[in-house]
Amino acid sequence: MGKFLLLLTNLAFPFAALGVLFGFLFSPRRRLLKHLTRELKERFALEAPACLPQNAIWLHCASVGEVNSVKGLIKRLKEFYKKPILVTTSTAAGQATAAKNADIDAALLAPLDFYPLTRAFIRKAHPYRLFVIEREIWPNMLEAARQNGVPFALVNARISEKSTRAYKLVRPLFTRLLGQAAFAALQTPEDARRYAGLGVENAKITVCGNVKYDTLNDTPSRVEEVKKLVSELGWENSPVLVCGSTHPLEEEILLAAAPQLIKQGLKIIFAPRHLERRLEIEQNLKNSRLNYAMMSQKAVPCDILCADVMGFLQSLYTCAALTFVGGSIAPRGAHNLLEPAILGKAVLFGQSFFNTPDTARALLTQGGGTLVNPTNFKSTVLRLLEDEPLRRDMNAKARKTALSFKGATDKIMKVVENYERQSA
Repeated sequence: MGKFLLLLTNLAFPFAALGVLFGFLFSPRRRLLKHLTRELKERFALEAPACLPQNAIWLHCASVGEVNSVKGLIKRLKEFYKKPILVTTSTAAGQATAAKNADIDAALLAPLDFYPLTRAFIRKAHPYRLFVIEREIWPNMLEAARQNGVPFALVNARISEKSTRAYKLVRPLFTRLLGQAAFAALQTPEDARRYAGLGVENAKITVCGNVKYDTLNDTPSRVEEVKKLVSELGWENSPVLVCGSTHPLEEEILLAAAPQLIKQGLKIIFAPRHLERRLEIEQNLKNSRLNYAMMSQKAVPCDILCADVMGFLQSLYTCAALTFVGGSIAPRGAHNLLEPAILGKAVLFGQSFFNTPDTARALLTQGGGTLVNPTNFKSTVLRLLEDEPLRRDMNAKARKTALSFKGATDKIMKVVENYERQSA
């Protein structure tokens, strides 16, 4: 049955690909496709790039976040295996990020998940091992690896309850694929339960935590630039609310609350999750009649600053009296809640935290974070702004919580070493 379902996915592939193509052509994000010819060659595995290493440790990641989160793990894998590192990604932005990592020997776009393409890629690369990072379960990639004798493992893997329910509709397919995994190093006990239900053998499952927390940095690189910016804005003596990775709904809530927050002396910085929305965001700021500025332009005195630049978010958190992490009121599952927490900053977030349930619950339980929603966002910010002792206490608890999540890389490497020892 699993083989039949796999055949169906390949028969449906041309039609699905056409649908995605047309959707992309009419998407505002179509401008992101800059190097069409080269990208198509990689997506269709038409030729082996000169940089393609043989017998490499192959990691497949979704995009920028996953590539960054496994930096430390990549370094450890390279030292352990003493083989080149090949990273494939699902996005061009992820590929560009991987290409900047000196420990990565080749960074390519992954072939489309169509069996002839994934098989062609694997036969050209002859990888030694395949490590599938987080949620990147592509059936034909895994089947081609299995058919060509490439052991694969789920590493730093997670899966939502919603995805689990969907996958169970075609459970024979995933039992066929995931049952062949060399091992599964998973993020949480919930992930372990869900993957076991999809066919991963319990004996192959280890809960290791999330490696992205090992990359948490309490000394961001651009702090001095942020201090200079705060000085230029004239905000040295004002409390600042920093809202990171915001989505449209959260910006709407923020702009509605902003007049009263500003009236109480608060200054606001927000960093949109998707910078291609810059023009839309600036128009919304104009319509709000707030005294605003864009970080990409010359700093001018203002009450609200849009951080429409890459690479500053964690450094911006250092100047915050309070922080809010986006994708949590907007139903996106929440972005990295521990980025501000590791800096000793109290964290506000919404109830949509299905991507990071472990950190969200820990912050709430240990007192380093608090839930907000469209109704209480403004009142919660004002309450915490006025209660400095409570805010200090939350800051300390947020940092303690963040520190407790480190160590996943070491645990994964122990799983890797045990597997190789048993396979020898």
